[in-house]
Amino acid sequence: MKKKNLFILGGLVLFLIISFFVLDLLFPFPEHKLHPPVASVVKDRDGKVLRIFLPPDGARRMHADFAKISPVLKKTLLASEDQWFEYHPGVNPVSIFRAAIMNIAAGKVVSGASTIPMQIARMTEPKKRTLWAKTIEGFRALQLKLHHSNDELLEIYLNMLPYGGNIVGVGAASHFYFGHGPDNLSLGESALLTTIPRGPVFYDPLRNPQQAREGRNRVMHQLAKKGVFPPDEIERNMKLPLPNSIRSVPLEAPHFCRMVLERNGQIPETVTTLDSELQNAAQAKVKTHVARLRGDDIDNAACVIIHIPSREIRALVGSADFFEKGFGGSINLADKKRSPGSTLKPFIYGLAFDQGKLVPASFVYDIPVDYAGYSPKNYDHMYHGQVTVRQALAKSLNIPAVNTLAKTGVAEFIDLLKKGGISTLDKAPMEYGLPLALGGCEIKLTELTNLYASLADGGRFKPFTATATINKLGTQILSPAVVWLVLEMLSSVSRPEMNETWMLTRDMPETAWKTGTSFGHRDAWAVGVSGDYATGVWVGNPDGRPRKGISGAVHAGPLLFDLLRLAAPGGKLPPPPEGSGISEVEVCGHSRQLPGPFCTERTTMRTLSGKTRLHPCEECRQIFVDSKSGYRISGECLGRKGIKTKIIRTIPAKLARWRAENSLEVPHMPPLAPDCDLIPAGIAPKIISPAAGTPYLLRKDTPLKFQQIGLKAEAGPDSGTLYWFLDGRLVSQGKFDEKLFTEVSVGKHRISVSDEIGRVDAVEFEVR
Repeated sequence: MKKKNLFILGGLVLFLIISFFVLDLLFPFPEHKLHPPVASVVKDRDGKVLRIFLPPDGARRMHADFAKISPVLKKTLLASEDQWFEYHPGVNPVSIFRAAIMNIAAGKVVSGASTIPMQIARMTEPKKRTLWAKTIEGFRALQLKLHHSNDELLEIYLNMLPYGGNIVGVGAASHFYFGHGPDNLSLGESALLTTIPRGPVFYDPLRNPQQAREGRNRVMHQLAKKGVFPPDEIERNMKLPLPNSIRSVPLEAPHFCRMVLERNGQIPETVTTLDSELQNAAQAKVKTHVARLRGDDIDNAACVIIHIPSREIRALVGSADFFEKGFGGSINLADKKRSPGSTLKPFIYGLAFDQGKLVPASFVYDIPVDYAGYSPKNYDHMYHGQVTVRQALAKSLNIPAVNTLAKTGVAEFIDLLKKGGISTLDKAPMEYGLPLALGGCEIKLTELTNLYASLADGGRFKPFTATATINKLGTQILSPAVVWLVLEMLSSVSRPEMNETWMLTRDMPETAWKTGTSFGHRDAWAVGVSGDYATGVWVGNPDGRPRKGISGAVHAGPLLFDLLRLAAPGGKLPPPPEGSGISEVEVCGHSRQLPGPFCTERTTMRTLSGKTRLHPCEECRQIFVDSKSGYRISGECLGRKGIKTKIIRTIPAKLARWRAENSLEVPHMPPLAPDCDLIPAGIAPKIISPAAGTPYLLRKDTPLKFQQIGLKAEAGPDSGTLYWFLDGRLVSQGKFDEKLFTEVSVGKHRISVSDEIGRVDAVEFEVR
């Protein structure tokens, strides 16, 4: 009989087990309900919460990893809620039996038997509290224990507990009640967080502090009775006050946090690189600066501060006030595409240095130019003639920058910018053309500031980051020697457009910096590096409204210096790189090329060994003159008596023409002796108007005499009179600096010019 009963009992148990597994397959646990959407928490580099982006249901649900939850809370919760949690299969038969006896004896429900898995089941599938609902909870609890480890279940449970209002989980409760994370909860705090979920309204510490205190202390008495914690620790924690307020949802660095969310997506927690102290100070500086700009019809400003070695964003202010209406306050202006003005010029010259075409002391020309109809002008509409690269950059002259870009190549420059992290250049090089030198593109302040960080990092590009990551070695975009020369130019030359009192303050760090103003007076920029920080500033109107007279130096520069003092007090610039190949070379002081035998004025300048290409000076010459007539002698006439040598200095023909047109002194050669008809070597005239690539249009309603084409040519100092021939017919003659014109008819034409010693140039052009 006993064997039969055991067989029946064993069969029943086997049937129940098989039935459970069948039901588990037929009615699987709704796992997705265990992981509802959580808030995205953005923290600064020290772990301080900056912003909490709530999930769609609006719950303040901040996920807490099991490993980051205080062991004190875990022990408190298990001892109070489910001390056999680690041993039972999801339901506790002993607890069920004990609760049933107590409830029958009392005649009412005085004790429950819900385990932690059963509570999880009830929270995921809420039902009316009936015997059938309890049975389903038990089945679901068995499923949970079967498919999850104890640590997983405890983490799920702690993240689902209700704490009143829209606060869900111990992560959110720790932050909003106590102002810190769940990793360092005290015993008193843990006891309160164990109590509140039993009745979030009844035990609300703000509305019902007495009941909350009694509930908390009851839990601690229970812990003392079970010997979970020492009595003196429990006694001390029972005296601690309850929280008297719920912290508001933080909203610090709103533009930065939104940018991080857009880049990283909705993840529970993001630890960023932001320095809260520096961020708050920068925000205050921007707000104060914009308050002054508003009276000047300029609406807003933005700034970025990047730590150069790590390329971490330490501060980013997207506008003066995120909540301000009418001034684009909510727009992250630090990450919007705008025209960069002159801020790209240092990189144009850097590329020319790397290609061996220029060095800081090289001469460039700030005179009118025409590139197939594109004629750039300087900001002040003035010209300065011959200047050094250093002077051109210091004065931010436009024409030398455009000429240099024409030498280096637009495609090569765009390639440099892309390697330097500029992601907004999405057109073909031909579409940008030479206006790219003056900001004829769109760039983000974040990327531009990081490009300048590459200058101070030995020419290495590394992407900037807003989250704590290990940055790789990076890509070399310019050689270390070149970027040091560029930084030295940007730091050592006074800026005529800038009030130097900003630079003379006692706490001003060593700085290499550049300003820029965009096309149409819409954007003002200032970017600088000092110490370990690169700082960028943008000023302007978010709606793109122009403001005549806006200036990077005047409107953005002062804010840049304020921020540099904050980020890099006492900052220094990098020393010259070791083994850089920078060397001092003797050159002609007149041409800045290799000195020849007739170069009497000499100087030295820095060059890059193995890169810089210099050619022999062609501007300092020796000529032969007749001692009586003063005529220049050449060719077969050199055998005459009474000839003496003379050293002269010439200048390039294009510079000579500009100086002559502006009534400035131009060095001239003595005229060639009339009876010496051999054509000497030298510079032939070069036609610059009419231009071969430019079609000319005639208006039908205007007489031809009012539509004449200008005749212009660059010519050497020995050219004398220029003779102009249109389709083989002499139409005009005069000195190279005289204003000459001729009438033309519709059709294709050939025009040629000859100087008085027979050197010729010719072009073809079309009139429509």
